[in-house]
Amino acid sequence: MTRDKKRWIIIAALLALVLIIATFPMRLALSWSGAADAGVTAREIRGSVWAGELVDARLGALPLGTVQASLSPLALLTGRTELAFSRSDARLGALAGRLHGGGARGVSDVNGVATLAGGLGLIPIDTIRFEGATVRFDGEGKCTAASGRVQLSVAAPIAGLDLSRGLSGPLACANGRAQAALASQSGMERLTLSFDGSGAYRAQFAINVDRDPAMAAALSALGFKAGSDGFVLATTGRF
Repeated sequence: MTRDKKRWIIIAALLALVLIIATFPMRLALSWSGAADAGVTAREIRGSVWAGELVDARLGALPLGTVQASLSPLALLTGRTELAFSRSDARLGALAGRLHGGGARGVSDVNGVATLAGGLGLIPIDTIRFEGATVRFDGEGKCTAASGRVQLSVAAPIAGLDLSRGLSGPLACANGRAQAALASQSGMERLTLSFDGSGAYRAQFAINVDRDPAMAAALSALGFKAGSDGFVLATTGRF
């Protein structure tokens, strides 16, 4: 066999491999990659690994809606999941980022808005906005990297407080957990949210009532406890 013929056989084999990868179903790729273990589910999965669509997708308890998605074939070959997703929806708003699974897991470069189904237990959080958010965990669920910012919007009034402009703050790793230390614009309301790689979270919502007896009574009725940082409501759960 001549050298030219060998070269053409190799080129043909590479082209065939590229064609197989380009047309490989996203549904099968997600199933084999263990994306479900990373918290990804969808009512329906369409298209190929290069140009897929996840209908009514969710990341744990976080509804993503219908998103366009593509998997990194290189990551799949090394036993990892790297899923780029994006959503352009006039009703739900834009959302884009990358999901990582297999070994180190988490999300990176997430921008946009999503609803937070069920809120944070007793804390009625409605939506969460991401600004360059990255959170990565190791195989044991410990936070290894966290950056960017998040903003949480409170769905309902709390004891007459107007928190429609939300609470915002940076993401960081703290004691092996990802943590968001959030505050309102006035700084009178603060929420510390921490979670591990399994999605188990702890939230502490503190409100400074500034010696307002009526506000203190209203917060006590909602389950807040008086403390050194004002009135505090603590809750736990899982995303």
